[in-house]
Amino acid sequence: MTSNSTADTAEAEQAPAAVIRRTPTGWRVHDGEELPDLLNAIVLADLLAAEERRNASPAAPPRASDADGEEARLRVTVAQLEHALHTRVVTEQAIGVLAERHRLTPREAFELLRSASRSRGRKVADMAREVVASSTNPLTALPGELAAEGAAAESGPRHGR
Repeated sequence: MTSNSTADTAEAEQAPAAVIRRTPTGWRVHDGEELPDLLNAIVLADLLAAEERRNASPAAPPRASDADGEEARLRVTVAQLEHALHTRVVTEQAIGVLAERHRLTPREAFELLRSASRSRGRKVADMAREVVASSTNPLTALPGELAAEGAAAESGPRHGR
């Protein structure tokens, strides 16, 4: 198996599966509302899959053991670096959203994000994902200090999510 097909297989395993079923009068996606044609069902399935991917937390990167060979340790290092880069990108996006939303400098926006995360006992990366999601979905509830005016805000601190 080539490295390309291995990457394709890993990506396919991470992608959420959308189930489209034929019914006597149309098509049904995830046992939801019946749709009149296949095109509408496919579009809905794609939208639902994208939403699931957007809300999914990336898995923690693997760890290398002393028993692994050099190639295995290097693969683990690459996976850890890719995870760190993805987390950094999402955090930077959240800083941009907060800076624009509250008219702050990027440093002030990061401090606001970090403060809100600490006060709720949550990771900055997890809170950053929610801030980024709130930029496209106004129904995403955020802590009051992070929410824009008129946006959904949490009623109190949340723990253990």
